[in-house]
Amino acid sequence: MPFADISKSQANTILGAIHFTEAGLDSALAYNDIPNLNLTAKVLQGHEMASELLIVEDSAVVSGRHAHIQYRSNAAYLFGVITLPEFADTVDVSGLQLSTEQAYNEIFELMAAFDYPYIYRFWNYVTDINGVNKNLERYWQFNAGRKDAFTRHAVTIGEQYPAACALGLSKGPLSIAFLLGRDTIPIAIENPRQVSAYEYPEQYGPRTPSFSRATLLKSSDIATLFISGTASIVGHETYHLNDPAAQTRETMVNLQIVLNQANQQLDRPLFKLNELFLRVYVRNAHDLPLIKQAIHDHLNATCKAIYILAEICRQDLLLEIEAIAQADMSQVNLTKADLS
Repeated sequence: MPFADISKSQANTILGAIHFTEAGLDSALAYNDIPNLNLTAKVLQGHEMASELLIVEDSAVVSGRHAHIQYRSNAAYLFGVITLPEFADTVDVSGLQLSTEQAYNEIFELMAAFDYPYIYRFWNYVTDINGVNKNLERYWQFNAGRKDAFTRHAVTIGEQYPAACALGLSKGPLSIAFLLGRDTIPIAIENPRQVSAYEYPEQYGPRTPSFSRATLLKSSDIATLFISGTASIVGHETYHLNDPAAQTRETMVNLQIVLNQANQQLDRPLFKLNELFLRVYVRNAHDLPLIKQAIHDHLNATCKAIYILAEICRQDLLLEIEAIAQADMSQVNLTKADLS
């Protein structure tokens, strides 16, 4: 179903949307009170636009603005988006670091003001993420701004870090989407074959990334797993340089390990690799056939996936995969739909 065909009644169940299109989203396609993160990025598989929606079962949603944030919420969840232009550099600090810290400060202030104490997921998009300014990679600058905001608001230990991704786009402002919760306490999931991102050695930047490998939400009737951007990393090192197929296979192994860790929290194997919805970020468009084939071969099946052209946070990574999974789908309270 194209995004333009969503009815007003359906729109009342949508918390927010993330859109990818090389041409830019026609504002006529979006209801003004739905938070939309509109990203300029090429969709690599057959469609000019890919949209993903966060949907709630009830229609008792409230829309509003807080500082630079547009949000929508119900009693249990709040989805928001914030876009900021990069601030001017100072003598000591880059504009990207300053704007990132400002964006995250506003998000944490919203959490306190509206009583949504739990962070479930962040989606971050930065122009020229592999570029260098002030002798630091721009991804490192983003990490510094994010970490400073986490520290300022006392989100300082790994168990509190949410799932997240950070990708590079060719143009656009700093763009962040996020999902907060009021009732369900998130469980941070790590991968035992990887060093936790917040414990990376200093060679990956002066401030460590502030995210967990996944966030698990579980209640009596449903379990939802948000898996962070996952790549061909073992320990803290990139594996399979310049080999997109091998990097894909290693990434799929890491995804399976994260699922295993989440299933241990549930005491049963509810999450399955071939049932994930995948968002696959691809650095080089010409690698797409090899990456798609490697995913298909690993699963021995087709899968639900969209493929987006983007820069990965490390220059030696050729792809990154994020995912979402749900168990006991007959009683879903929060779903994610893909529309193209």
